[in-house]
Amino acid sequence: MHRMITTFFAAFLVLTSASLAQSPEQIFQRHAAAGTLRAAEAELHSISTSRPSDATARLALGFAQFVVAVERLGQGYHRYGLSAPRQMMIPFLRFPVPENPSPEKPDYAKLRTVYTDFLADLAKVEATLSTLPSGDAKLVVDLHSVRLDLNGDGIGQDEERLEAILSRLMRWQGGAGWEVAFDRSDATWLRGYAQLLSAMIQFVQAHDWSETYRETAHLFFKGARDSQNPLHQDAATSPMIGRDGAPVADTIAFLHLIRWPVTEPERLKTAHAHLKQVVALSRQNWREILAEPDDDREWLPGPHQKNSAVTALRVTQEQVDGWLAVMETLDATLDGRQLVAHWRFEKGFDLKAVFFEPRTFDLVLWLTGHGARPYLKDGPMTDSRSAAQLTRVFGGNFLGFAFWFN
Repeated sequence: MHRMITTFFAAFLVLTSASLAQSPEQIFQRHAAAGTLRAAEAELHSISTSRPSDATARLALGFAQFVVAVERLGQGYHRYGLSAPRQMMIPFLRFPVPENPSPEKPDYAKLRTVYTDFLADLAKVEATLSTLPSGDAKLVVDLHSVRLDLNGDGIGQDEERLEAILSRLMRWQGGAGWEVAFDRSDATWLRGYAQLLSAMIQFVQAHDWSETYRETAHLFFKGARDSQNPLHQDAATSPMIGRDGAPVADTIAFLHLIRWPVTEPERLKTAHAHLKQVVALSRQNWREILAEPDDDREWLPGPHQKNSAVTALRVTQEQVDGWLAVMETLDATLDGRQLVAHWRFEKGFDLKAVFFEPRTFDLVLWLTGHGARPYLKDGPMTDSRSAAQLTRVFGGNFLGFAFWFN
């Protein structure tokens, strides 16, 4: 017995020593390449707790937590067989998860839980990175090597590589040796992204979307399909409209069913607070980027730095100024100091009131103007000429830069 105990502790010390011998950066890199970043999160949390002044350990922990948050969201989607139709460009539901041949049957409550868990995971990221200690912080990662475990099998497959996911979402391709050195400004950038995603989820969760789920979940989740429901079957070819009629009809039905009563209005105020943080963090991010003296494999470069990540796009000072102007406008509309123009009215609508004085959210009625009418006011409005200016500054690819800049 004594020998067994001695052997056990010797093995424990060897493993512990091996773990301690690796830097936080090496721990992240090892688990990222294997698709086991949940284990990296545990190791990095232990190091960050024992060494609270280690900025790189906390930076690596925050990035690991973010990847794990996305991974858990993907695993929830995979469990229910997410396979969104290509003609529907729905945020979150475009997530490219591996095919699941035997998905579980979801229900409304289960999907709400998937999003609630995602919010909790994003809150961990904010808690970690908002307390980044002073000092040097740098996390070098070859993005070619990063893998997620989206199907929950404990292994990161080729189709679960970060590069493959970004390529399918945005058609981004990294160059040879896609190595990036994440630093303090990138921690601010990631916090902004976590705030933006949280705002979007809080907005959805503030409403009752059960009817939308009941009638259209089968369009997105294989597990929700019912063989006895004729609407869930592949439509036969029509001599008049071919096979396109059913997808078009389903898209119309989905849009029509986005008429969500407000059930948790406090979530809308929380979503508004998240969006205010997005603006504040974006401004802070660009202050940090523009003040950086180095040029080391930047993820989001300033005009004075090389672009090592999204090599097809070039950042200029004019673009930075244009983006900060967008943030100023967004901040003013969130505060109600500036009204948002609607194509149908001479007046603008108060965006802040949409969050603080909510009504049933009906997408079609917002498009037609009926949804905006209760919020119309007199006052200064967003300038339509700004959109044309942004198109010029960003070379017609404002949305691509916005996805990157956050």
